[in-house]
Amino acid sequence: MTDREKVQQIVDKYGDSYSQLSQNATNKELKTFMKFLADEANKKQSKLFEMDSHSTAK
Repeated sequence: MTDREKVQQIVDKYGDSYSQLSQNATNKELKTFMKFLADEANKKQSKLFEMDSHSTAK
């Protein structure tokens, strides 16, 4: 099972409420969720930085 699928199961289990997730999820579920968010944010930031550096390079 991919990380995305694991996170989707966690979201399905606790709904769209971060409050429900943080109060009721196991440590492993919370860690999986937070790591996925951080990894996705890093990917997007890297992609944006790459695009920005190409537009300013001459």
